[in-house]
Amino acid sequence: MAAARDGEGTRRKILGAAEELFAERGFDGTTIREVAERSGLSGPLILFHFQTKEGLYEAVKDDIVRRWQANLDGSPLPKGGAGAFVDVMIEAAFAFYRDNPTMVRIANWGRLAGDDAPWGGEEEIHRWYRTSLVEAQRRKEIRDDISPLAITALISGAVHVWWEFRGHMEEHVRQGSYEPLSDDAYLDQITAVIRRGLAPLGGEKEKEA
Repeated sequence: MAAARDGEGTRRKILGAAEELFAERGFDGTTIREVAERSGLSGPLILFHFQTKEGLYEAVKDDIVRRWQANLDGSPLPKGGAGAFVDVMIEAAFAFYRDNPTMVRIANWGRLAGDDAPWGGEEEIHRWYRTSLVEAQRRKEIRDDISPLAITALISGAVHVWWEFRGHMEEHVRQGSYEPLSDDAYLDQITAVIRRGLAPLGGEKEKEA
């Protein structure tokens, strides 16, 4: 059987079909039979590669995280002040969300089922974020009175909301509530706002009201 001989090609085909289905229907709403029909491969062959539906689901999430890791080079974020730092972090996240729409839908299905556990490999990405943020704060390139977790949430949230609710916001534009805003314009504007917000404070830190 040609598909069985081409192990990696077969895995890629199964993973692609399963990712589409898990994004459309969630884990509970997807069956191995449907993955077999979508991929054009047999159920027993799918189970040969992934053992169970749970194993297939975890492999799909691992594959998405692997793509995210490949989107980053793993090196510390660049020197050059808050501008260079924010540009790299936001642009990388923005491009990944844009090119991987299934990620948001699969994550949402998981949260509806009460699954908040990090995906395999995700912790490595967050450790890289934290290390880079702490180093940028040590170099006084970004303000050091905001926690790395808050900065990560701020950037991730700004990107996530745009790609998760973009269609909903476009409806408001069509109804006349807002002026149109392109993806590039949104990226430029949130980058400018976050860059300014993370710029080192001059002199004494601002006192809370």
